[in-house]
Amino acid sequence: MLGDDVQKQNAGDASTNLQAKTITIHQGLTYRDAKEIALDVYKENFLKLSADASRLAIQRAEELTDNFLEKLKNESASSVDSMKDPGMQIALYSAQKEYARTGDIDLQNLLVDILVERSKSMSRDIKQIVLDESLEIAPRLTPEQFDVLTLSWLITRTKNHGIVSTESFINYTKTNLLPFVESLSESTSCYEHLQYLGCGDLVQLGGWGTIEKRIRDAYPGLFCKGVSDDEVKAELGDVDTKGMIIKSLHNSTLYQVSAMDLEVIRSEAKKRGVSDDLIPKLNSIFEKSMMSEVDVKEYITKIDSKVAKLLSIWENTPLKRLTLTTVGYAIAQANFRRKTGLTVDLSIWVK
Repeated sequence: MLGDDVQKQNAGDASTNLQAKTITIHQGLTYRDAKEIALDVYKENFLKLSADASRLAIQRAEELTDNFLEKLKNESASSVDSMKDPGMQIALYSAQKEYARTGDIDLQNLLVDILVERSKSMSRDIKQIVLDESLEIAPRLTPEQFDVLTLSWLITRTKNHGIVSTESFINYTKTNLLPFVESLSESTSCYEHLQYLGCGDLVQLGGWGTIEKRIRDAYPGLFCKGVSDDEVKAELGDVDTKGMIIKSLHNSTLYQVSAMDLEVIRSEAKKRGVSDDLIPKLNSIFEKSMMSEVDVKEYITKIDSKVAKLLSIWENTPLKRLTLTTVGYAIAQANFRRKTGLTVDLSIWVK
């Protein structure tokens, strides 16, 4: 009968049991303890299904749990004790439920990544709240939308300080950007749905500009087409620049300044003992030698055929107007780790 929901619990020695429908907390957890807790929470809470559907749902929940605990063990073994926390148990149940419902392996991997991050965040702060929200929102997105969020974050909010040569830029493009391009389409609803779910906002005026401009502005020293020897002499005369002038990276008959940007010119000049009065002249050569956006576009499209698709999608969809929210950042970075295996610190963007 209604209202006859009787709940009982028995506590053994050296244990603490708290009952909130189905949440049980133990102390001194082993990985087996953590798995038992995770699956008990799932089995007690999930909807009763037919025998076949129930077996499949439990199988999927166990699969996600195993993958989560294995990744947790490899990345942060001490975080297994997070399974004693009701909030963490509820977060895991949310992920189990969604993967049991869909069986989508991409979703499972994304949820596992978010769960690992969530297990490391035990204080109730913005980061924890954002991760909890991400576990609820991610199952309502498609793999294409995961990639849209990741590309938006990479292009508009990151700069890779490991890029110091044209070779490292090409490698970065192939390994960090292009894995997220293949699934993209020009469907406007993809972006409207992201805005509806609170992953980002679509600004009505302006936007982020072209990708080629953003790349050139981020790594200007790599996109110097060069100036002639006569132009260098007109600026500097015959003064010794102590290696600050080198052959252009794109044309061996021309010259450029050996620096990634204007700030580096100043620091390198001081380090090498170049006089202060030459710095403005070096800056002038640097700026004169810069590629146009058309030149940059021509160069980067030769890296891989997928670059042309990325540029087209950016230019012809709301992607160039998408500004991510904290939840958008969290999902974007989880998807980045899922596809590249590279770790980033969410705390840089979500504090």
